[in-house]
This record gives sequence, C-alpha cells and structure tokens, in this order.
Amino acid sequence: MAESSPHNHHPRESSSGCSSDISVDLEPHPAAVDGHVVVSYSDEGILGSNSSTQCLPGKGVMVKRSDAISNSSEISNCKRNQKLGRFAVKFSDEKTPVKKKLKWLKQVAMIKKDGTVQFEIPGNLKSQSFDFCTGVVQAPATDTEPSEEVENIPPLQIVMLIVGTRGDVQPFVAIGKCLQGCGHRVRLATHANFKDFVLTAGLEFFPLGGDPKVLAGCSNTFSGHTHVAEALKVPLHVFFTMPWTPTSEFPHPLSRVRQQILYRLSYQIVDSMIWLGIRDIVNEFRKRKLGIRPVTYLSGSYSSPLDVPYGYIWSPQLVPKPKDWGPNIDVVGFCFLDLASNYQPADSLVKWLEAGKEPIYIGFGSLPIQNPEEMTGIIIEALEITQQRGIISKGWGGLGNSAEPKKFVYLLDNCPHDWLFQRCIAVVHHGGAGTTAAGLKAACPTTIIPFFGDQPFWGERVHARGVGPAPIPVDELTRDKLVDAIRFMLDPKVKERSVEIAKAMEKEDGVTGAVKAFHKHFRVKNFKDEPESLPHHSRVSSMRRCFGCS
Repeated sequence: MAESSPHNHHPRESSSGCSSDISVDLEPHPAAVDGHVVVSYSDEGILGSNSSTQCLPGKGVMVKRSDAISNSSEISNCKRNQKLGRFAVKFSDEKTPVKKKLKWLKQVAMIKKDGTVQFEIPGNLKSQSFDFCTGVVQAPATDTEPSEEVENIPPLQIVMLIVGTRGDVQPFVAIGKCLQGCGHRVRLATHANFKDFVLTAGLEFFPLGGDPKVLAGCSNTFSGHTHVAEALKVPLHVFFTMPWTPTSEFPHPLSRVRQQILYRLSYQIVDSMIWLGIRDIVNEFRKRKLGIRPVTYLSGSYSSPLDVPYGYIWSPQLVPKPKDWGPNIDVVGFCFLDLASNYQPADSLVKWLEAGKEPIYIGFGSLPIQNPEEMTGIIIEALEITQQRGIISKGWGGLGNSAEPKKFVYLLDNCPHDWLFQRCIAVVHHGGAGTTAAGLKAACPTTIIPFFGDQPFWGERVHARGVGPAPIPVDELTRDKLVDAIRFMLDPKVKERSVEIAKAMEKEDGVTGAVKAFHKHFRVKNFKDEPESLPHHSRVSSMRRCFGCS
C-alpha cells in the first residue's frame, strides 16, 4: 500500500503509468464518524475513456452530447455521474456473478480500524466494467402509510426481538400493547434490564443473552431474525427506526455520500460489507444451530429487500416516504407510549422546576460514556456560559456523579420523556429514534450528539428541518460547540418551527399505523403446506411475511 493523506486518496501508479493498487490511508477520514461509510473517488479513475453520451449532473439519465455543454467542469461531472450510475446498476443487478461483485468490493471498499468503510472507485476499473445501461431502477410510488382495515386476522403468537436502548424498546412496548388488544399473544425478547418495564406494561418477557451495552452497538440486528424465522418456518415483518431499504432520495444512514447518484448504491455497499464480515459466523450458525443450508448473500437469491415487508417508525413530517419505495414499505409514524399520566415526580424535581425558567435537558440514555467526568464538565460550563438551567440525566454513563452541586443543574436518575420534555425549553441527547420523537412531540428544539447507528441520520434530519443545529459526533463535542448549539436552539425562529412540526405530529398515530401495516401484509398461509418442489428463493420469499417486529 502506498501512503496517502487523509484528504487525498489516489491510486498508486505503476511504472507504466497505470493504476496498479488502491491507496487508502489508515487514519480517520475527516468526513467519517464511527460506523459510517466514506465515499470518495479519483476523477481520473471514474472518467476513463471518452464516451459518446453524457448524463445530467446528479441524475442517472442519459442524453446525447451537445455543443451546449461547453463548460469542461460540467462535462467532467456528467462523465463521472455516468460511470457511477453504471457501477451502481451493475452492482445491484442480480444477474451479476457473485465472484465479480466480491472482486469489485475488494477493489472499492475496505473496513477501517475505526469501524468506518472506505469506498472508492479506483482507476483500474476500466470503462469496460461499466458497459451497460445507466439509470436507477425505481419501484412505483405508493401510499405513504397504511390506512385500510384488515379483517379476519386470527389470534397470533407474536415475538418481538429488540436490541438497543430503552428508547428503542419503548415504541415496541406500545405496539405490543396494541397488538395484544387485537387478541394476539405478544412476547418481547430484549435485554434483561428492561424486564420490569416490559412486564409492567402487561406483556410477556424473554431475556436476550449477552451484554446489552455491547449488543446495543450492533448495526444490523435484524439480519439474524431472518435466519431464525426461516428455520422456524414463521413469517417475518421488520419494523425499524432507521432506513435500510435502498432509495435514491438519501444515502444509507451508515454512509457518508455526497453524490446523489451513489445514494442507492450506498445501501448495497454497506449491507454487503457487513455481510462479508459476518458471513462465516452466520453460515456456521445456520448449519450447526438451525440445521439449514448456508447462503450466499451477494447472489441476490437471499434477503432481497423486496421480499420482506418493512415498517419504518418515524413521522412523515420529518422524513416523508421516498417515492421509490414500493407497497411493501410503510412509514407508520412515531410510536409513543403514554407514561406521563401515571408518573409521580420527586418533590425535589418539582420544586427545582418551579424555582426558575424552563431548563435544557441533557442526557444520553443507556449509552456508555468513555469519560463521564469530562463530559459533565463540558455540559456544566456550557450551561453556565449561556446562563441556562439544565437537567442532566445520569443514565448508564454516570453523568454528574462526581460533579459539585450547582443551583442551575439538577441531576436526574430516571423520568419519562413525555412528562419531562413538556417542561423543557430544549433538549440535547444521543439521537435515538424514541428520544428524538419525544423531543419533537414536545416542540423542543433539539441538539443531537450521535454515538453510532441511526443517530447521525436523525441528527441530520432534525437539522434539515431547521429545529436543531448540525449534529455533533460525541468524539468531537467541546464546550464551545455545545455553547453554539444551545444558542442555536434558543433562537425564537427555531422554536416556531419546532411548534409547527409538533402540531403536525399530533394528527399521527404511529402505533395504530404499525398494527395496520402488520395486519395488511399478513397472509394466512402455512409454510409447511407449500410444495417442496418450489425453488429455495420462492419458499423463503413466501415464508418471510409479517411476523413480529425487529
């Protein structure tokens, strides 16, 4: 490997002047955050030989070269987009051999030491590699959320497997209670520390093994459900808090892609890189534990996104359903669990709230914090500089445990967000989907300090809607950045936009929408009764219909 700086990535040149290797630095890319993909490329490698056709910048549409395009920069951009579009379509084509896809992946992507994936289109992928039709294949636009009532659904036994923080678990407790009200038996399988929370809600509980702090860092937890569902011959329905279905409207949440033409490709690149890292473990698990045959994910014969119904738990006010998502994809709205009505706050908290102006909430839920003392110091100093009162949630990270008492700071052990956020002027948190939803519902301007997973995605969505500053990765948080974020949230115009979104969200019912989506996709068909002569892919596709939530 040749050396390169974090800002420049170029293929190494051979003595003949041709690219013979890919140079990727092992230092963190300036645009990368932990667990995310950085996409970059060499203009020379993308452009290759001249072409008789061009494409519109940022689009996958072919047009004839015209004398009207005289600017060399425009022409270069068109050529680059044409090559990228061809690569995207070919890589996504199920007819492309697995070996060729693997070869391309080895050439264009690598997982770095910090957990990011470096994705680069090198010069040694010649123009012959892109000799096929350009454009992005899109499914027809459909309804944005399920509305029809589905009758004659028999009582079902439903298991919901959930890995993550309390904010990840809470929406599914609400969904589970609604499913239970429809006559189904519902069991939540999640971390042992949420046992009382689940049982108190009246649902059955089953503990997941392993350390929840480790499991919460898994980026693709639902992939394992697919294999178990296949072995048990039960249908599967995935409900998720971040987009995992390819779209041309925004990139994969675990990627960092600036070119729109790469948005759709980013989903397959991230998914493929994850699979390459776990395929041996998964196939060993399938053979030895589940007694089913191994799979080759990249062949396209397994785990196609079009086979499994997905329900996404977010408000269309924040992220509308993309036009290229088909009828098996639903955006159901945020799912809230009413905890405020039964909550009895401590007298000390009530007195502190009544003693001054509305505070800023700052907390990171059940996420571990590497240096809680330093983080606490940053928070307290930022509050003092901006002359704001603050509620610091201790969480799993132990924020505030060693801090000296301050009159303008209240250290909180546990409190329902739907009760507390109504009494706050703004919120600062990690960007979990549930916490983000609670803040928006309470019309709170929001600053997101993402740790991993879908959290940067929500930070970007909040910023795009103008109800919060740009997200600040936890490793980049400083006193000055937090001060700037607080001042951004205190802008009256930001509050106005927050109120507008909150009013629009009042009309949504994500819990009912999720249950309707589940029933809508359900098919009363016993997998065991299907003819054994059916191809493996057809049987798997039939099996994977709406069962449980992930």
